[in-house]
Amino acid sequence: MVWVVEKKVFYHILDMGFESVGIPVRVKFEFDVKDSNFVPDSLAVESLYNQQAVVKRYPGVNLESLEKEIQKTIQQEIRNYLQSCGYISENMDK
Repeated sequence: MVWVVEKKVFYHILDMGFESVGIPVRVKFEFDVKDSNFVPDSLAVESLYNQQAVVKRYPGVNLESLEKEIQKTIQQEIRNYLQSCGYISENMDK
């Protein structure tokens, strides 16, 4: 059993219609690997992005919706990472 800790910066693309904005999101995620396989219930994720800057630049943005979309992006990026490292197969659902 090995505990893996990764720190990455992922970019969530916010499409405002008139422009697309890449929001950098700092993510720290930890998970357990047993017999070279990801242990699904072991994933812990912490994320941080400058929400105030996004609201200041785009005052009409729905924060609840933005947070949900950022979480989707984070989950997809972590999934891509796990697949590229060979911890999960491409057709495996978490």
